[in-house]
Amino acid sequence: MDKQDNSEPESDVETQKITLSHVVDHLPVIQSYSHYSCVPSSLMHNKLPETPSDTSTNLIKTKLRKYKEPVCLGVDEAGRGPVLGPMVYAYAFVPISRKADLKNLGVDDSKVLKEDERDRLFEVMLKNEDWIGWAVHVCSPRDISESMLRKVKYSLNDIAHDATIGLIKGAQKLGLDVSEVFIDTVGDPKKYQTKLEGIFPGVSITVAKKADSLYPVVSAASICAKVTRDAILSQWKYCEKNIESKIERNFGSGYPSDPNTTRWLRDNVDPIFGYPQLIRFSWSTCEILLNKHAVSVRWPDEEENRPGQDIRGFFKSDPAPSDNGKRKLRSSSSKTGGTKRTRTKKSAMEEEEEADLQDEDAEISSSSETEAGESAKVIAAKMKRNGGEFTSKPSLIVRDPLFADLGLQHITHF
Repeated sequence: MDKQDNSEPESDVETQKITLSHVVDHLPVIQSYSHYSCVPSSLMHNKLPETPSDTSTNLIKTKLRKYKEPVCLGVDEAGRGPVLGPMVYAYAFVPISRKADLKNLGVDDSKVLKEDERDRLFEVMLKNEDWIGWAVHVCSPRDISESMLRKVKYSLNDIAHDATIGLIKGAQKLGLDVSEVFIDTVGDPKKYQTKLEGIFPGVSITVAKKADSLYPVVSAASICAKVTRDAILSQWKYCEKNIESKIERNFGSGYPSDPNTTRWLRDNVDPIFGYPQLIRFSWSTCEILLNKHAVSVRWPDEEENRPGQDIRGFFKSDPAPSDNGKRKLRSSSSKTGGTKRTRTKKSAMEEEEEADLQDEDAEISSSSETEAGESAKVIAAKMKRNGGEFTSKPSLIVRDPLFADLGLQHITHF
């Protein structure tokens, strides 16, 4: 009998993994997305119909409703540290009057539960949808990589904070009276709590370390997050064409300390394209392996902006002013055929600004020099002096990352 009782839940768990609509409907996970469960019926006035389903957000887009009892909400995540797969943030909530009932279900920190225990508890939560609600925000590995590799970085902590804030706002948009919020901290708990209290005035917010083991509602959220991430990885679909048969799926837990993960990364690196979008390219583990096993690539903008090269190096100035108080600037290259010119002496503030830029008052040659093909850096100097546009001839102005380091938003191409 014991064996039969143990085997039946395992079968149900496998079925539940396959039919998790909030996972299956979004495979392959290329873009981040959120999913909200229906509002528990026990919270509704006069047996109002449940929240209409919307595969993108599941939010009510008409008039917001207020439900008859305030709720207690917990937030936690799964997959913050792995080098592959999504990071999933989740909340779970119950009516204030049923907090003790949630504890009696046996929920606990997902990290101390075995996989079949997590799956069973998540199924229990689904069966008690009349008083338990939940939601997930899935941060795709591609979005994580792009965010962290921006020139102005969007850190993992910022991603985590914004995911939490978005989930709480989503609960409020459902019309829930969010009275208490418990959150497993990211970074300093006091600073994080102060930040959230400023965004959600009137809500009792508690941010704590190991909140997933202290507060049952956070434990329930951690189970939602972990089960969702595991289901996504177990059913992962590659968006890249024709690689399913070339890359094995035994990539382990995704943590850099997992031997299966490091072996998979080492054995499946492509020398040109690196890895599929399952991988977070912003992780140092990935960077080290790519530097070791993939071919080296040099980008033109890296060559132009390598250390030691500066637009000011294209020009030089005479150290001594002329007799009439004017300063002369001349091109450092005799091949350009440039001619000298002078400018009047300016105020101290203008001189200080000129000293910072130095090259921007340099000799700019005639249009024939432009037609012969000036260097991009001379064009940049012209653009800077003309407020970001170079208008010596009709041209197309487009964005070019080559000039990001020069403080310019556009560059003119001929």
